[in-house]
Amino acid sequence: MRVFFWCWIGVSTALLLPFGVALLRGWAPRRARWHWSSARTRVQGVAALVLYVGSLVPAVLRLSDMPREDADLLLSSFTPALLFLALGLQGGAALSDWFDRRDASVDTRAPSWHGDVP
Repeated sequence: MRVFFWCWIGVSTALLLPFGVALLRGWAPRRARWHWSSARTRVQGVAALVLYVGSLVPAVLRLSDMPREDADLLLSSFTPALLFLALGLQGGAALSDWFDRRDASVDTRAPSWHGDVP
């Protein structure tokens, strides 16, 4: 079982860590840069790093010599909190982009059919 946890740490480090750092630095595929603001890209990077830490917690706790009851207590509180923090960051960034896009598309001039604008 220890091999599984070491593999879990290796795979999550190989996938989530570079992806999170790249997004945090603002590097994203062209399609993502076209749809997302640079702030949202960076927040997505922070969320990916939070998910990385959240994915390491179960494996590290199982590999440590911590008593099973204490590890279960930390797992039941810490891992879901990190998961919901990452989801909240992603949702907040998406809502912020949506509101910014909506505000940018609103025309501030009054329509000419009102008669009050020549």
